[in-house]
Amino acid sequence: MTARIRAGAPLAAAVALALALALALAPTAAGAAEDGPGVTVPAGPLRVGQRVLVDLDGWPAGTAQAEVCGNAARRGALDCATGDATHAQVPPSGRARLPVLLAAPPVACPCVLRVRTPTGTAAATAALPLAGVDAPPAAPGVPAALTLESVRADDRSGPRGWFGLPGELALGFTLRNPGTEDVTDPPFTLLVGPPGRARTIVAAPAVGTVAAGATRDYRVTVPTGAAPYGRYEIDGRIEVPGRPVAFTVEAARRPWGLPVAAAVLTAALLLARRGRRAPAR
Repeated sequence: MTARIRAGAPLAAAVALALALALALAPTAAGAAEDGPGVTVPAGPLRVGQRVLVDLDGWPAGTAQAEVCGNAARRGALDCATGDATHAQVPPSGRARLPVLLAAPPVACPCVLRVRTPTGTAAATAALPLAGVDAPPAAPGVPAALTLESVRADDRSGPRGWFGLPGELALGFTLRNPGTEDVTDPPFTLLVGPPGRARTIVAAPAVGTVAAGATRDYRVTVPTGAAPYGRYEIDGRIEVPGRPVAFTVEAARRPWGLPVAAAVLTAALLLARRGRRAPAR
């Protein structure tokens, strides 16, 4: 057994050396989860103004945006050279190679390459060993937060709603991000029902990304069941860490077609009875 171990020692050392060389020569990658989007950048050192090839893997089909960020992109768009971002189309395979111009970030490193979809539903970053960055350090950040600027709901049931059939409400609201960090896809829940008893869960859309300092409008269709005259209440809650946003808004449904139809039917019945009595006289 000892002789076998001594004979295999040189082979094990050679394998270890080969693995070390492969790791040293391999490109760096970050955000490349097995079940999520990944981005791979060339190994450094890299310099501002250089154009490099970046590989994407596991991305949804559509547009992807790549941008150089300082401060490890801790504050989102405030740390990134968004004006010099590179845009590319990702095919259905989810893999793409795009040439990226390494622009100077607005703040000092540590630098990363941030890649995301326009709505921010998919995003990944990779460490970027970038030299030649002459930028001031980032200012202390303000915690991420969202504020509700306005909210409104209207009945949009159309002819169906005139007769009390299931319809829909149009919910509109505006969010503002007063912080210095992007807020991306916080959990969003919606409930609908009579005032004080809104317990029916409605599929809420993705909030997406609200960039630091930006304002974003939303339009959501909320289905309702059949109902007579009355009001509906919509309760919403957006779970921003530490500072959730909650709102309640009401909308009235007025199915005036029901009383009109009842009046027409009553008038028709009265006319029919009067017509039957006339011959008897």
